[in-house]
Amino acid sequence: MSEFDEISIEELRREIRLFNNDENIRKLENYYHTKSLPEIIGCSRKELAHSSFIAWILNNKESHLLQDYSVKKLLELIVIYSKEKQLVRYKELYDSIIVSDYELESIYVETERSIKGVGRLDIYVEFTIKYLEFTKKIKLIIENKVGTKEHSDQTTKYYDYYESIKEINDINLYVFLTPISSLELMELEEPECSCNDYIQINYQSIVDFILEPALNRNITEKTKFIIKEYLQSLSQPTMEKDDEEYKQGLIMALGTDERNLLTKFWKKNQKLILATLYAISSDPEQEKDTRDNATTALSNLSKGNKDRSLYSIKFNDKIEADKIKKSDIGYSTVKTLEKNGLINDEVFDFLRKDKSCSFLLIKLAEEMTETETKYSKYRVNNEPELIFKDKGYYIARNWGIGNIEKFIKKMTTKFRDLKYETHS
Repeated sequence: MSEFDEISIEELRREIRLFNNDENIRKLENYYHTKSLPEIIGCSRKELAHSSFIAWILNNKESHLLQDYSVKKLLELIVIYSKEKQLVRYKELYDSIIVSDYELESIYVETERSIKGVGRLDIYVEFTIKYLEFTKKIKLIIENKVGTKEHSDQTTKYYDYYESIKEINDINLYVFLTPISSLELMELEEPECSCNDYIQINYQSIVDFILEPALNRNITEKTKFIIKEYLQSLSQPTMEKDDEEYKQGLIMALGTDERNLLTKFWKKNQKLILATLYAISSDPEQEKDTRDNATTALSNLSKGNKDRSLYSIKFNDKIEADKIKKSDIGYSTVKTLEKNGLINDEVFDFLRKDKSCSFLLIKLAEEMTETETKYSKYRVNNEPELIFKDKGYYIARNWGIGNIEKFIKKMTTKFRDLKYETHS
């Protein structure tokens, strides 16, 4: 017997009345029942169309009046999502980008750049950059994947080609752009492509860092219209049968207004949504694919089906922390060490520099990226969670299972008496 069998007809009617009278519902209906221009002309999930739009927004010679703003914001994104090897290799350049102490000249943008014997590069951007005492030529090699996966080791081939023709003053930055969510992106330890020298970013970061801020700049009404139409196309789920290769229901990114509306929608209508999914998942008249999709969604959303595994941390027979959620594994480790006076200079240095995961365990507030702050990777709105030598540090949350296992391995290697036990 499911919990949804217990919902009475009267309760369902009440929930539906509340649904119908909710002003947020009308706003969402207006938004999602109106097709964007890219949807009307059938290109809302075509990689070439997205590459063309991104090339347009990056091109300072276009009539959008953004000049070099978009390229500079893209450089910030590249710094934010770079891994340790890029951060070390390009430290002086990256530092200049973060503090905006540089100049760009001669920006050139091209899509479908043909490379004989190699392939067609989705987006190519080249420009001269002046920072500190240096003048360099930067080449951005961008591989764009909307629905299909990388094939034929494309990224490796582009990397090998551009490295082979690299001149002494060239800096090649390789970017892998996909619709992965920002939370998933933060958990990645390596890019989802064959070449690990690529820096993976996502469409949501393009929205957050470039497109929505661009709407507040001194641009034409026509440019605002184009950007808003594009934003709407990103947030529309793919539902047509011929969109199968782009995954049914794929949402590439959400604007701030849509995210806020949908969050309010979920909070007010959870019971009705869950009951609807249960009804569809158990209805033999529905197509199997529809039932399976509803079952999967219900499994992910229903509190009764969440993974409730808890962890115990044992430093020794006398020191133990019990019933720890996955999201708090880092927090509980640090606080247990602190509570028992085990954080000295050596241990702090270890915790501060640990790279067993794709993110740092502890950070200062000023070190947070906009994405980490937006998605509460570190709880910077609260008081610092660790004070060491008069500085306040915050501890990483949102731990994926892969990162937990690597973190546990690293901690058990460092602290020989530390053991983790899982309780379901």
